[in-house]
Amino acid sequence: MIKELTVPKDETTGKFAKCKMYQVNFTQVVGGNLSGPDPTWPTTTCINGWTYDFSLYYPTITSQLNWVCEEDWKPSLSQSLFFVGAFMASPVLGWASDRWGRLPIIVVTNVMGGAAGVASAFTNSFVAFTSLRFLVGMTFDTHYTVVYILLLEYVSSEYRTIMANVPIMIFLTAGLCAMPWLALYLHDWSTFAIVIHASQVISLSFPWVVPESARWLLSKGRTKETVDIITRAAHMNKKSLTPEVIRELEEFGNKQKNAKNTQATALDLLKTPVLRLRFLVLCVMWLVIILAYDGHVRNSEHIGSNVFVSFTLVGFVELPADFLTMVLVEKVGRRHTTSITLVLSGVACLVIAAIPETYTTSIMALAVTGRFLITMSINVGQQYPVEVLPTVARGSGAGLIHTLGNLTGFISPYVVYLSKIGHYLPYTILGLVSILGGSICVLLPETLNQILPDTLEDGETFFTGQGYCYNPCAGSRNEDGDREMEQCTYSNSTFQDLNSDAENTGRIPQEDEVRERVA
Repeated sequence: MIKELTVPKDETTGKFAKCKMYQVNFTQVVGGNLSGPDPTWPTTTCINGWTYDFSLYYPTITSQLNWVCEEDWKPSLSQSLFFVGAFMASPVLGWASDRWGRLPIIVVTNVMGGAAGVASAFTNSFVAFTSLRFLVGMTFDTHYTVVYILLLEYVSSEYRTIMANVPIMIFLTAGLCAMPWLALYLHDWSTFAIVIHASQVISLSFPWVVPESARWLLSKGRTKETVDIITRAAHMNKKSLTPEVIRELEEFGNKQKNAKNTQATALDLLKTPVLRLRFLVLCVMWLVIILAYDGHVRNSEHIGSNVFVSFTLVGFVELPADFLTMVLVEKVGRRHTTSITLVLSGVACLVIAAIPETYTTSIMALAVTGRFLITMSINVGQQYPVEVLPTVARGSGAGLIHTLGNLTGFISPYVVYLSKIGHYLPYTILGLVSILGGSICVLLPETLNQILPDTLEDGETFFTGQGYCYNPCAGSRNEDGDREMEQCTYSNSTFQDLNSDAENTGRIPQEDEVRERVA
C-alpha cells in the first residue's frame, strides 16, 4: 500500500517507475486514508535513495555506488573506456611482440591486467574503478591475441584449423558457461573480480614452460635459440634433426638477420597494393565482427527473464559453433565461411528487430542463432590475420587490427543502450553492419592449406590469382564422373611435404617450386 502511494507507475507498461517518486507530504498522505495515489501529484527523483532487489541478482559496483537513473550512464562509460585502453595499447604492444618477442609481452600483459583487475575490487569511486578498468583494457586484447599468434606460428597448415578452434571450443565455452554461476555463488562483485583476475599470475611461470616462437626467432636471425627449441621439441616427439636441416636453418637465419624487412611494422603493410588491400579489409572485417559479437554478448541481459540462464545458453553456443567452424573452413574455406556467417547473423538480427518485443521465445531463439553465427565469424576472424600477414609484421599488424576492433567495442555499449528507446534499434544496427561487413569479406584471399608468409614480399605475392568465387575445396567431374579436385587445390600429402620442408629449412617455397612439386 505504501509503495502504491509513493511510487508512480509507467503509463505504458503499468510497472512501478524505478527513478521517480511522488513529491508530496507522505505524512498527510498516509494519514488521509487514501485508497490510491492522485495522478495529478507532482513527481521528483528518488531523493531518499533506492532499494535493490537481490533475490536474483547480487550486489554489484552499480548498486554499491548507485549508478542508476540519472547516473546510469556511468557503467556504459566505464565499459567504453575499457576499450579505449585497448585501443591505445594494442598497436604498441603488438609492435613490442614483433620487436622483443611473443613470450615477454604475454607475461607482462597478464601480470599488469591481473594486478589492475584485483585492485579494482577495492575501489569505491567512479574515477578509481574506471581508471583501473582502463588499465585492464590496455592488456585484455593483447594477452590472448599474442598467445594465439604464438600457437599458430608453431602449427603446420594441416593442423591450423584444429589448433585455432579446439582450445577456444573447450576452454572458452567452459569459462563462459561457468562464469555466471561462479558470480552467483560468490554473490559479490569484488570477490568475483579478485578470483578471475588473480589467476593471471600463473603467467609468471610461462618463461620456464612455454617456448618462444621459433618462427619469430628465425625471422630475427636468432638461429641458435631456434635450433635449441626445435631440438627440444624433436627430442620430446622422439624425432631428430639432421645436420643438413640445422645448416639450412642457420643459413636462412643469417639471411634474415641481415634483411631490412626484419624490422617491419604495421605501416609497412600499407606500402604495397596487395598487402594494403588485404590489411584494410581485415580491419573492416574485425571492426564489424567485434561490434556484432560484443553487441550480442551485452544484449543477452535483455533476453529472457533470467540473465544467468540467458548468458549460459548463449555461452554454450560457443561449443557447436566452434565445431561447425572447423568443419566449414575445411570444406568451403576461410573466406566464404566468414562472409556467409556474417551475412546470416545480420539477417537474424533484422528479423528480431521486426518481431514485437512480447514474442520473447522467438526473440531468444533468433538471438541464440545470431550469436551462434557471429561466434563462427569471430573464430575465423581471429585466424585470418595470422595466416594473411607476414611474420615480420604479424604482431604489430594484428595489434592494429584489434585496436580498430576495440574502437567498435567502445561503441557497442551505447548501441545496446539504445534498447531503452526500442528493442529493435540495437538489432537493426547490428544486422545492417553485419551484412555490409560480410559482403566486403569476399575481397579477402583464401588461405586454406597455404603456408604462412614470412617476409613482406611473401605477403605481397602469396595467395594471388584467386577470383572472388574461388573455393579451394570445389571440384570438377572427370569423364568417368568421379570427383576430381581442381589443380589449385593440392593433395594433403603434397601440402604436408611442402610444409615440412618449410618448417625444417625455415624457407618458404616459391610459386614455381610449388607448381613443380604439384606437377
